[in-house]
Amino acid sequence: MKIEKANINDVKELLFIEKELFSNDSFALSRASFGYHIKNNTLYKLEIDNKIVAYLLWLKRKNYYRLYSLAILKKFQGRGLAKSLLEFSLSNLEKDCFELEVRVSNIVAIKLYEKFGFKKVKILEKYYDEEDGLKMRLKR
Repeated sequence: MKIEKANINDVKELLFIEKELFSNDSFALSRASFGYHIKNNTLYKLEIDNKIVAYLLWLKRKNYYRLYSLAILKKFQGRGLAKSLLEFSLSNLEKDCFELEVRVSNIVAIKLYEKFGFKKVKILEKYYDEEDGLKMRLKR
């Protein structure tokens, strides 16, 4: 397993992950979006056997980072890869404040974020089309 920043040559594989997981999601990233984020934000990729199987995208804000997307190919889920990506990224990002939004129904993700010290801040009504979101924050 290897985690490092994504580069422009990774867009095709990142888009494959996006389409598998978020094809019907209004928040899904496009090829152009991946190119933009690789240049302007912090996008980590996780490789197993030289194949990108997961990524994590942090948006840089003035005083904090915002977790925009964490995606793992279905056949690699349940192996602790999200934990590995979070550990790696939180130890390599220089800010002291991190925020994210997550579906209220995504209990597995919420519990993972809480293990890293994220606290529930507020409910975001209808944030994900017809589902509420939960805003979480980590200050260290």
